[in-house]
Amino acid sequence: MSFFFKKLNNFSNLLREINDLGLKGALFRINYELLNRSGLRKIIQPIKKCTDLFKDYYLGKQLVSLKWFKKNRKRFFVNYYSKLSSEFENISSIELESLIKESKLAVNGQIKCFSRWYGDYGTPIEWHLNPKKNVSWHKEVHWSRILQLEPKYGDCKLTWEVNRFPHIYNWIRVYMITKDSRWVREFTKQIENWEENNFYRAGINWNSGQELAIRALTWVLALYVFMDDSSFQEEDFQRLMRLLYLHAEHIYTNINFARIAVHNNHLIGEALTLYAIGSYFPWMKGASKWKKKGRELLENDCLKQFYEDGGYCQCSHNYHRLALHYYLWGCRIAECLSEPFPKKIYDILEKSGEYLASFVSEKDGKLPNWGANDGALFCPWTSCDYSDFRPVLNSIWYLTKKRRAFVSGRWDEELLWLWGSEALKAPVEKYKSDKISVFPLSGVHCIRQGDSDFATLRCGSMRDRFGQADQLHIDIWWKGYNVAQDGGSYLYNDEIKYHNYFKGTGSHNTINVDNLNQMILLRRFKWMERVKAKLTYTEKDENNLDGIVGEQYGYCRLPGKLTHRRGLWSLSNGIYIVVDKIIQEQNIPYKIILQWLLGPWDINLKDKNNWQEIIQNIPCGKYSLYLNSFTDKLNILKDKDLNIVKGREGENPRGWISRYYGEREAVNSIELGVNTEKPVFFISIFTPSELDLSFSLENSELVINFGKKLRKINLDKYFS
Repeated sequence: MSFFFKKLNNFSNLLREINDLGLKGALFRINYELLNRSGLRKIIQPIKKCTDLFKDYYLGKQLVSLKWFKKNRKRFFVNYYSKLSSEFENISSIELESLIKESKLAVNGQIKCFSRWYGDYGTPIEWHLNPKKNVSWHKEVHWSRILQLEPKYGDCKLTWEVNRFPHIYNWIRVYMITKDSRWVREFTKQIENWEENNFYRAGINWNSGQELAIRALTWVLALYVFMDDSSFQEEDFQRLMRLLYLHAEHIYTNINFARIAVHNNHLIGEALTLYAIGSYFPWMKGASKWKKKGRELLENDCLKQFYEDGGYCQCSHNYHRLALHYYLWGCRIAECLSEPFPKKIYDILEKSGEYLASFVSEKDGKLPNWGANDGALFCPWTSCDYSDFRPVLNSIWYLTKKRRAFVSGRWDEELLWLWGSEALKAPVEKYKSDKISVFPLSGVHCIRQGDSDFATLRCGSMRDRFGQADQLHIDIWWKGYNVAQDGGSYLYNDEIKYHNYFKGTGSHNTINVDNLNQMILLRRFKWMERVKAKLTYTEKDENNLDGIVGEQYGYCRLPGKLTHRRGLWSLSNGIYIVVDKIIQEQNIPYKIILQWLLGPWDINLKDKNNWQEIIQNIPCGKYSLYLNSFTDKLNILKDKDLNIVKGREGENPRGWISRYYGEREAVNSIELGVNTEKPVFFISIFTPSELDLSFSLENSELVINFGKKLRKINLDKYFS
């Protein structure tokens, strides 16, 4: 009988998924999988040696030579070598010694992965290696079948990372300053080795169109920087043309997967690559159709991924940045070719910049680690940390306003790459900063007390299939430190227990019911029953409190139909008040758990007038969190469980964050649990420990005293 119900449930989930995809999407995905699993795609797209390609396919009928190309090159956004290199000598923020050291490591196969940690890929590089597991993917298996081997070889992103050639950006930067031809030779040597070990359409490195796109665009940049060096030879040019042709043709042939089945930043990157290669190498067979298709997608389909309030469909700040970097390249290429994109694209990018700037901590350029974070940084050409968004925000502002968003700093190097030294002379005009920023379509909101002091609330129905089970999550930043934070991602395709933890409700600062996610995770990246949520209140009240109140209905699928309502109030001086209420339509017992994921610092635990105080010893001072739970009548609940862990391993991991893909850090995880079948309140008060703060419940009001200030929150007003 259990077998029957399991099959029935699987069939029910299949029907839901088909409904979610829509008829067109479902039919495409079914056909796509049939071609892959039957082996027909391998017949339609056979494996070949890259060198088996006819020369006129990639060099044109006139057999374009390096000499001819250098003479007739089309304008690219990177200025010619002699001019640009002199400009780089004036950038004091570039730490040349560190760059050279990192560049030499890359020569020996020590690649800085995801802008953070080093993976050893060997010398010469083993292009199919997973450096964490020290195993190599089969390079002879057709690209359409290769991911079936993932359980054995681990996270494919760990192999893809070296194949994105992220180290080339450092080689280019060092070359610009030192004019040392060694870096040109190292580049051409690696390209030759890559071609020998990656037959066309074989192996993991031909599987993802976006991976091909990032690799090809990096090669185009390297070509424009290196081609005037005497070490760059005719055979190097021809090899690069051959590989760029194969990349563009493969992307063009398979782009419907990104367009119909995925429709996220993959599509933007692939469209950009078609447009770029079709534009700069028009003699290639198929170049005109590549360019046309790429530009059409960039001007139409791709723009549907951006929300009208400035947000992005993937519910992720990092993926939003990736999409913006793609469009920065596209806009600059189009401008250089004297065929600029329409104004609507610039308007969308400007709004995106304003949206992201609403969440930035000016101390270090970081944003909350919201949504999926796979370590993607398409343009690692500054000395800024991976988490620093100032380079892209600066570039978007200059593209749309001809202004810099920040005073001079290492983030300016991106302007230099995209526009040259003139951009560095532009006046500074900061992004506008509001005390309360509400983005109803994106479903994430911010209350600010200062440039690096703010809180964010995630509240908004999931409009697309992307994202995490994170409704009503709150981030809190104090003096530039993320004192209550989002877990991140860690790994997509390995250590699944951690993937599920980071993606699920358990790694977020919200309410958890019976340790269940707010949505049903059908597969690794597939949520069913997308959660609904809405704001119920956003304004400054008569007591001078900046507040946002919202509720989410993810647990309405459970018996009793539980609703979670949360209010976030900002006072001043680093004080934030969070009030939660769980209500249900029937009296069914559940364990209701309030979760807070704090920082990695040492903590102290105290009891203060029946409230629990957790003190974080942050480098800039002590910061307290007061916690308590209450009945519907606001009487303190005695039967509750406070649990604190840090970096718990095992089948149910807890107390981890991951800001950098493939790396996790142990942090303090606080859980306050209550077993109840009745409505329950939780109150959390965040405050600098040094403040003389007192608080009490008087009738239905939460009264807060600090210094000579008195603030009141009428809970009946927001939670009745």
